[in-house]
Amino acid sequence: MFEEVQVLIVGAGAAGIAAACRLLEQGLENVTVFEAGDRIGGRVHTVEFADNVIELGAEYVHGERGNISHELASRHNLLEGSKILTKNENWIFADSQGEIIPREQSTELLNIYHGIYAVMPNKLTDFEGSFGEYFTQEYFKAFKENPFTNFTRAEEFLEWIRRYECIIDSCDSWSEVCASGLAEYWICPGNPLLNWKGRGYKTLFEVLMNKFTPEANELPLLEKVHFKKVVSSIDYSSENQIIIKTTDNLERNADHVIFTPSLGVLKEQHNNLFTPPLSELKKRTIQGLGFGTVDKIIFEFPYKWWPEDVAGFNVVWSKEDKTKFLQSLDKGNEWLAEVFHFSTVDHQPRVLSGWLTGPCAKHVENLADSIVLDGFYDILQRFFSKNFNIPKPINMIRSKWNQDKNFRGSYSLRTLESKKLDVWAKDLAEPIINPTGKPVISLLYRYHLIVISKNETNHFLQILLFGGEATNEHYYSTVHGAVESGIREADRLIDYYRKRKSQL
Repeated sequence: MFEEVQVLIVGAGAAGIAAACRLLEQGLENVTVFEAGDRIGGRVHTVEFADNVIELGAEYVHGERGNISHELASRHNLLEGSKILTKNENWIFADSQGEIIPREQSTELLNIYHGIYAVMPNKLTDFEGSFGEYFTQEYFKAFKENPFTNFTRAEEFLEWIRRYECIIDSCDSWSEVCASGLAEYWICPGNPLLNWKGRGYKTLFEVLMNKFTPEANELPLLEKVHFKKVVSSIDYSSENQIIIKTTDNLERNADHVIFTPSLGVLKEQHNNLFTPPLSELKKRTIQGLGFGTVDKIIFEFPYKWWPEDVAGFNVVWSKEDKTKFLQSLDKGNEWLAEVFHFSTVDHQPRVLSGWLTGPCAKHVENLADSIVLDGFYDILQRFFSKNFNIPKPINMIRSKWNQDKNFRGSYSLRTLESKKLDVWAKDLAEPIINPTGKPVISLLYRYHLIVISKNETNHFLQILLFGGEATNEHYYSTVHGAVESGIREADRLIDYYRKRKSQL
């Protein structure tokens, strides 16, 4: 059925790997993967560090039911819930005078936060403004009913939540996040913080390759991947085959192309990448959907200086102290006032992970490692040294997702601009017609950009599919959303050829 079918997959991230493995599993052997970098995984990036491995990209499997990553991993008992991260009472908050905030206050704050989230899906759909407006409104409603601290401290806590939400949504500001657009996102029920028992998220790809399934043959995925192949053009104007060119002057023809690079790459390159160009509607969709930067800065300490029951550390500025602090800084160091959160890392007893997002993260990507390490350490000292003897980190590793031309950011979001432009995932279902009147491009509802060119002689379709987390209506920004997209697009090809064979 598949002997002469040529499929080229652009990108060896979660979507590309999932698509390739599905096709190989079903007997389509003529699969080629062009990967611009020197590794598989994309925004899943597991590296050795300190006593084990850490994740520079995706870290946890979020939820169980409806989560394809959980479904795949649980067959082999590869996941476990975090021991302490999900317990609100295990998070320490300190104010800008270096005093630990009473745990009953910080615990109640997190209870309110999660309480707002629990009922949020039913309230967001008809909210006209930003998610920042929505959450602020709901937060002060909850505070009025339960004044768990004084009003000034409540405002300071809200500022901490704002920064935390910018990490969750990968946004520069929660004022740009569309509340009604956020309603599209589906939360998978079950434990939201499942780790890989010290193996790292890269284990998911081993599962996809059947390495944990003794009764199945291991799929030869890595034999199909060509590294450092940067695609420079995809020409689908011909009625015969799609022509793909790379920056090192390699040219390859294919019957089908599955395009899986990030929305950040699309934003930067789509005008020069596709022939013919994408329609104005598709361009507006790429423009309207957001794609932000979230970076991790991970520190190794010579020993564990925090108690066993501590999940992480959070900093809460007063307006007055923050103003004075900013005035004391040299120009270019304002980013220090945006450091707010350090979390422990499962299976890494001497490691803390700091987070930055938005313009601040992009700025810090350009700073020297020594400046970043010293800056984070100074914040830890300022807020927590009254209560803990904090040694200086002995090692640091960090992500630079915006700086990397193969990603240009971390993950996607729904913005107010997308609402203003009236562009949503459903627009991916609308066809684009070429000058001859034949349907050459259509976008699959909920998932992927598909380019279809009919071959009158051979009576089969050439299809260019866009996969990846940003193409998923309900599970965008997640690995399981990316994996699902790759599998569904592979299944689209498989289903087509099965139907075609049945008609012969």
